Amino acid sequence: MRSCDVCGTLNFKENNYCIHCGNKLVEEHICPYCGESNLDIANHCINCGSQINPITIDDFDILFNDYNNDLLLNAKISNEEYMQMLSTIFARAKYSELYGNTTKNKIINLANVFTQCKPKARGFERGYIFLDNCIYYDDRLEDSIQIATIIHELAHYLLYDIIESLLCKVFNVRTSSTIQSFVWYFLTLPEFKIMNEYCAHTVEGRFIPYGYQNYGSFNNLIEQLDYDKSSLNDMIIFGNTFANEIIIYLEKYIDENLREEIKLQYRKDLNSPNNDSLNIETNDCLSLDMKNSLLLKLLYDILKIASKEDVREELEIIKEGIEAN
Repeated sequence: MRSCDVCGTLNFKENNYCIHCGNKLVEEHICPYCGESNLDIANHCINCGSQINPITIDDFDILFNDYNNDLLLNAKISNEEYMQMLSTIFARAKYSELYGNTTKNKIINLANVFTQCKPKARGFERGYIFLDNCIYYDDRLEDSIQIATIIHELAHYLLYDIIESLLCKVFNVRTSSTIQSFVWYFLTLPEFKIMNEYCAHTVEGRFIPYGYQNYGSFNNLIEQLDYDKSSLNDMIIFGNTFANEIIIYLEKYIDENLREEIKLQYRKDLNSPNNDSLNIETNDCLSLDMKNSLLLKLLYDILKIASKEDVREELEIIKEGIEAN
């Protein structure tokens, strides 16, 4: 079986077109070097040993080689190419029906289109995303808080997916645990963690009622990290730019009717707004050109840092966690 690169539907190997959306399926396991046909599960050609088309970067020596460094150093992406990339990421939701007998279940099913979504019943966190492949939310909370939490963690996942897709485009490869590990490392560095949290809180805040916005984890990060006001503002604007992109697409699915249902759930749960975080919100954002240029430069800078031996050890641990799940 092979999955459609547009809607994710599994198709028989002999199918030329997706049975769900009609997309033409790429023949994935023909070696681009010798033409040998390989098994679906093969990563390397059984005849010549080369990586099979579409090529994946399956170890850090390849990721950090001079060729890939040069690709990232000289990388450019047009606004049209970037928007097409976003459309591809969100196409999964386009071909999925948003259903559920409660508002919370509708939000869960939307999140499940992109990644697994599972309840948890331990720990103080309302929710978290585990190594890019599963959203956990605490089902002991009121439904309204669970809804906000799932949207928040979905925003984290989508930001991760955007950067992962961009790197795959630059390197002209399919994703792999090697690239995923690097993206996870990138987004958990202190300055980008601030950007990441601000983005997720802003996306969450768009879809919950006025006054209930909560930038708690963002504020905690600021207290823990010693950042000057200018650098902090740069990361806020960077995060807000990503948030705006994600919001535009999610508004197609969390539409006005579903937002009204979310408001009703907050009233049912008898939570009172405190309005404390409204002053953290901003309209400032970067142009698409400037944001993408900055992002590619930052990814290149961190790629150079990540190639050092001490960071390689950390990346290997992340990679083991991703592959174990």
